[in-house]
Amino acid sequence: MTFDRLWQANGPANIIGSYRGIILDIFGVIHDGVSAFAEALVALERMQEQRLRVCLVSNSPRRSRDVVARLEAMGVQRALFHEVITSGELVYEAFTGSHGFPVDATYLHLGPAELSGLLSGLPIRAVSNEENAAFVLATGWPEDDATLDRALVACHERNLPMICANPDLEVLIGGRRVACAGVLARRYEALGGHVFFYGKPYPQIYAKALSVLGLSAAEVLAIGDSVATDIKGGRAVGLDTALVLTGVHGDLLSSDGSPDLDALRSLCQRFDTNPKYLLRSLA
Repeated sequence: MTFDRLWQANGPANIIGSYRGIILDIFGVIHDGVSAFAEALVALERMQEQRLRVCLVSNSPRRSRDVVARLEAMGVQRALFHEVITSGELVYEAFTGSHGFPVDATYLHLGPAELSGLLSGLPIRAVSNEENAAFVLATGWPEDDATLDRALVACHERNLPMICANPDLEVLIGGRRVACAGVLARRYEALGGHVFFYGKPYPQIYAKALSVLGLSAAEVLAIGDSVATDIKGGRAVGLDTALVLTGVHGDLLSSDGSPDLDALRSLCQRFDTNPKYLLRSLA
């Protein structure tokens, strides 16, 4: 892996001219979990002016419509993007199509209470313990985690499959690092449990995004803030990728605003991937 040709730029303006579409991460790129980045709004407007097709892709364990509503509340106008695809939406769709999941099952939800409604409206229901569950739905780190390890062990003993609605390990919300469902999934796998992952870096979400854009991988740039998901996932399906240092890897920027390329190299070696471009922000 070489970094001598890594294109460093303050923003995407001088690189997006080579593409017809953008697959754009949300958390850490467009907003910080609380408010939108002003420069990201400007960038989205410029992308529209250049007639670029933009699909927002997120490992949010929420329905796409709910994420759109949250974006609009932050001032991100619906006209600035063509579609939003979330890992939560893919999970929901898995129970409404021919994906092999039963439509009348019961499940144990592991995650914050505010994310418990992901499967609302479907003919399946949540139960309070693993004894009555057919599968586990992991949406995030539970607010009350005192019995989490016991619950994971009990679910594994019953051989319950886990559906992970957010493969991220962590996310920044207003500068605070919050553990995501990916941590639960990795713990469950370590116990020997079987996990179905939905979202980045897995191919399904990129295939749907490319379908929405109506473009081939060669015509699209994927921009995100995580090497483990955005960069690894984009590269795996043949996309050019750009890493933005406004999210989970913001600590790679020194006090003078320059990137720590040695730390970035180490990070990329860990996940066996690397971005084509490096952006300080979506300026």
